[in-house]
Amino acid sequence: MKKTKTFSALLLGMILFMTSCESPEDNISAPTYALIGIAAQFADESISTQQFTPKQQPPFGDTIRIQFPRYFPAGSSTPIDISNMRITATIPVNVSIRPKLTVMDLNVANTIEVINSDGTIDKHVIIGEIEK
Repeated sequence: MKKTKTFSALLLGMILFMTSCESPEDNISAPTYALIGIAAQFADESISTQQFTPKQQPPFGDTIRIQFPRYFPAGSSTPIDISNMRITATIPVNVSIRPKLTVMDLNVANTIEVINSDGTIDKHVIIGEIEK
């Protein structure tokens, strides 16, 4: 009889332990895309340290268009030169970009690959757009 009570208590304890376990909830604060933000600024910081960003919000599509004013600085008659721009990006941990972001000519299309933490690869084309 004592064995039966001990066995029943042990069985009941195991059942309670197994049913009390819950699966973890999805982390809704974790990004679902790899490229969180991207910006361009003049490679020569003596011109300006202002950053130019795309108008579109993440997740970015295949083409990322970074908008620039026709004249820079604002109010001048000097046309902007986007042939020598430093590109920076914000990415989550365990995500990489190839080729490494450096100085790019944004007059032409520049293709980058974003390697996500799960191994998938997203291809993006970065191009500058001068507003009219």
